[in-house]
Amino acid sequence: MYGPLSGKPHYQLPSGPRKGYRTVNPRRRLAPLLQPPKLVPLPHPLPDSINRKCAFTSTHTLSVHLFPAAFPRAWCPDDSVVIPAMGDFPGKDGKENRKKWMLQTAERMVWEKKEAEKMFPAPAAGLRVAQEGIWSAVSRIRRNKRKIHGKGITIVTLHPIGFHKEIWEPALKNLIEFTEASGVVHIDEIWAIDAVNHGDSALINGSHIPKLPDRSDYGRDLANLLIHHLPNGSDAFGRDLPTILARLPESVGPVRVRKGFSDRHIIAMGHSLGGDGSVVCGISYPRLFSAIIPVETTLFPPTADRGDRRQAMILSALSRRSSWPSREEARKALLKAPLFQAFDPSVFDAYITYGMYEDPSTGFVHLKCPPACEGSEYTENRTMSEGWELLPTLDERVELRWILGGRDDASSLVGGRHISQGVAWRRPKNASNVMIPGAGHLCVQEKPTEFAEDVALFLAHKFSGTRTDHFPAKL
Repeated sequence: MYGPLSGKPHYQLPSGPRKGYRTVNPRRRLAPLLQPPKLVPLPHPLPDSINRKCAFTSTHTLSVHLFPAAFPRAWCPDDSVVIPAMGDFPGKDGKENRKKWMLQTAERMVWEKKEAEKMFPAPAAGLRVAQEGIWSAVSRIRRNKRKIHGKGITIVTLHPIGFHKEIWEPALKNLIEFTEASGVVHIDEIWAIDAVNHGDSALINGSHIPKLPDRSDYGRDLANLLIHHLPNGSDAFGRDLPTILARLPESVGPVRVRKGFSDRHIIAMGHSLGGDGSVVCGISYPRLFSAIIPVETTLFPPTADRGDRRQAMILSALSRRSSWPSREEARKALLKAPLFQAFDPSVFDAYITYGMYEDPSTGFVHLKCPPACEGSEYTENRTMSEGWELLPTLDERVELRWILGGRDDASSLVGGRHISQGVAWRRPKNASNVMIPGAGHLCVQEKPTEFAEDVALFLAHKFSGTRTDHFPAKL
């Protein structure tokens, strides 16, 4: 079935009664946002990537900023996972012993996460709530000169596991080019947030990164930016901002929570991990958003939880290579993997350029998202099932535009096509969906142009009422 908005395939509304599932007794709202008593110190000097500022397109400029992440974070163990090198397991059984260590570590991480989700966890889990606030890094892409008066469009993106804020840039460049060429809608700002254990956020937070993150906290980071740190349009549009975004006066946040923004249409656009975070944020703070674009989320009912797959994904992440003598060596090695072979070349370039940092003492490059941080994200199921269960409660005034991969394997992470279809229509009013032909779960990375075209069509449809069949495109 082909959708009326873009002419691409989409899921039809399921017919017949919906299957019932057991409740996960979800947390009904995100945890409160408090001002941290103190923040972990910033490194001096800041990484070069934080000082990045450049022309993004002919109409927009990019800069990088920092703001305090949501506080407090979910409790977790006070230690960290340090992955030993092969040389730490000598002898003929070294390889097998390392595998055993990886398996034991993965099992321990899963157990600790299950304990962290209990009301009365086992003391042996060593859980604590950090008393210092950590940082979120965010890219800002702002229009150089406004073309409209009144409310403009501000997009905020959240990335998938293992990636970073810059992984969106090829798609965002296409999106800006589409909207500028059409003259129908104009994007004032785009903000792209790194999770606290990914990208530049991970470089800044270092040893303070939580061992086992709670996926809902990424949604709280989004809320914290929008409620407490996103400047009013009159102070921001067309202007440079300081590297560290100041906390707004305490009188601003409650008004935004109750009434939304007077000068912005906020569109949250999250992919996989980021899609889950954007949805749970929208459930708790619906007035902040005009629309949410969930991309290949991993929201699923509790019966779709398969523990064997979860452990396999943790092991895969812990075992992956994370450093190379140079970016060129990294490029050659990674291109041997089918996952990266499927990427659009511009997206793969962004991963090599911005997903790694160079250690000046050795010249080696390392992933900004260490394997232990990637693996830790796979320990969780709770937030995904909570988001799935609470989806029908998301305020119907918040429009939903689900974007999904068109290949059959795209929905394997959530349990198959029937689960993916059910998620896309779980809150049926004011919702639509589209499948990107030929794309898998990582549709933004594989098909950035086609993805951007659909987002541009959606924005034109929502904010101008223009017939989308007249929308110019590069395709």
